[in-house]
Amino acid sequence: MDSKGFQEKSGFPKSILIILVFQSIVTTLILLKDKESPWVVLYVTVPLILVFAFSFLRLRINQNYFEYSFFPFTFKTTKIPWNEIQEIQFVNTDPISDFGGWGVRLSKKYGKAFITGNNEIIFLKLKNGKKRSFTIRNKEKILDFFNENKISFINNK
Repeated sequence: MDSKGFQEKSGFPKSILIILVFQSIVTTLILLKDKESPWVVLYVTVPLILVFAFSFLRLRINQNYFEYSFFPFTFKTTKIPWNEIQEIQFVNTDPISDFGGWGVRLSKKYGKAFITGNNEIIFLKLKNGKKRSFTIRNKEKILDFFNENKISFINNK
């Protein structure tokens, strides 16, 4: 592991795309059978499918800051210097019950959350009182980076 930095990119679960495509096909067939226009279905589901297909959460962590962006929901990259972070926790969550789904979510417990398909999150409590949560794919590599750089964290299993 390179102690200079860590980076990962994650997207929404492919099962969501499959469900949306299946739903749009079934709904279109039902509307065609009833001799109604299927265009409404396409106007709604095609943009949703595109958003889910091309969205991604990018995390970059180095010795100076924690950086994130979530395309297309956040257009700018946000950097949080380590001296602005009060506490870091690794938590196993459920996107549905803890956040009400995927995407940019708000939670009383975890604050503003950027949730893709995984159950593991990195939860940041900032010194200004704000909270941020991010889905992570490779917890072991992040833990290695934190240990190599002596960045303290809490590992809630």
